Amino acid sequence: MKVHATSLTIRGRRVCDTESSTDPMTTSSEPTGSSRAPSPVLIAIPAYNEEQTIEAVVHAVRSAAPRFDVLVVDDGSKDATGATLRRLGVTTATHLCNLGYGRAVQTAIKYADRHGYEALITFDADGQHRAQDIGPLYEAFSAGAFDLLIGSRFVRTRQYDREPLLQRTGMKLFSALIALLFRQRVYDTSSGLKVIPRRVFGRLMFRPFVDLHAEAIAYLLALGYRVGEHPITVDRRRHGQSMYTMLSAVAYPLKVSLLMVLGIIDARLMPRGSREH
Repeated sequence: MKVHATSLTIRGRRVCDTESSTDPMTTSSEPTGSSRAPSPVLIAIPAYNEEQTIEAVVHAVRSAAPRFDVLVVDDGSKDATGATLRRLGVTTATHLCNLGYGRAVQTAIKYADRHGYEALITFDADGQHRAQDIGPLYEAFSAGAFDLLIGSRFVRTRQYDREPLLQRTGMKLFSALIALLFRQRVYDTSSGLKVIPRRVFGRLMFRPFVDLHAEAIAYLLALGYRVGEHPITVDRRRHGQSMYTMLSAVAYPLKVSLLMVLGIIDARLMPRGSREH
């Protein structure tokens, strides 16, 4: 299965949506008939206009985690990201237009679910994550029986001073909200480096998330799942543009807060038996 994007025009406005297809729109790095044993783990790299970093990121991930499979979700890139991925021969899921980070991660979850992976590791395409953190993060996940393990910049230092003001404010806000609601502090609610096990794929594939950060964490906690953090190092972005803007400084917290509330209500109304793993 491949989850791909269709695009249509409504009164002159281009709209994107996703649908399932039996015709995978992927390119495979493995030749037909390869004897390579399938990996239980898929590393997914959502990418949008990351032509300056995507090749180095793919090489770093392949080098640091050669036993895991790699999928790049090209979220409607308009630059040379797609051409670079074709040249690299990396397995790629392509959205026909930009659907946003959350939908890109959901595409990866659907792909991992259909292909039988036991866990999905998300990894950012902008070069800020260090590929050498993947191994220790997955080992901590395997040892800890987590339902979601977050690679956290702040769980060790608990200091947000290096982050830009807008991001810092949002991080503190959502961390405080989760602590208030669940009596558990999650210090890095916006990390793009996570381990997601198969047992929660179904919980995350179809819900209306913005980016599967704070709102997904709150939803899983409300369902009784175990969420943890493991320390990682994140470098500063050198290329490209952050998805957080001045406009999103107002819209983003409102949308995420609303989805957190709706997710918690939905989880509370769910019959107890259906919440179990």
